[in-house]
Amino acid sequence: MRDRRLIPSLFLIATFATFAICAVTAAATAPPAPSAAPAPTTRRIDLIGPDGKVFPYSVEIPVDWQVVPDPEKKGLWLAPAGVDPGKDPRSVFVRPSPADLRKPEETVRSIQENDKKDDTWAAPLVAVRLVGTTGTRGILVQMDSGKGASARSLLVLKLPVGPESVDLMGVAPRALFAALRPAYEKILFSVQPVLPAGK
Repeated sequence: MRDRRLIPSLFLIATFATFAICAVTAAATAPPAPSAAPAPTTRRIDLIGPDGKVFPYSVEIPVDWQVVPDPEKKGLWLAPAGVDPGKDPRSVFVRPSPADLRKPEETVRSIQENDKKDDTWAAPLVAVRLVGTTGTRGILVQMDSGKGASARSLLVLKLPVGPESVDLMGVAPRALFAALRPAYEKILFSVQPVLPAGK
């Protein structure tokens, strides 16, 4: 009698175990549930001069950075929030320039020739650089100046604006420049030309 009562119980247990194994197998092979898209870490902004003039370029900066006009230096800062941009070497300065970049190779040669004539600074990097996919050509320059505690290095991307240009530059003490350079490049190399409406 006791054996007969055990048989249905064992059957139920075996059936339940089979269902449990199937459920676990199905869960293991099911595609993962869609997760929320990661929050953006950068935002794209238009480059605007201190006088409100809009340059034909946009650039990506971290979402929590600020844009701070600097009328005294006739430019604007792209800088981490809550800092004094002029004192924080992570900042990037944007300024208009009278340099004509319509023939960038000539400008590169001119910078290299001036470098040879002036031993107060050096330009270990001067190169034409394509910007975006429109064929726009700028100039990327690294300049080193000063000695000892006053030694500074600068990385600047010079971009054509008609017969003039606009510069984006990061400047840091020589001891910090190598560590900050990748962050400068990330911002400078994110520049894209802004096409006129209808093109």
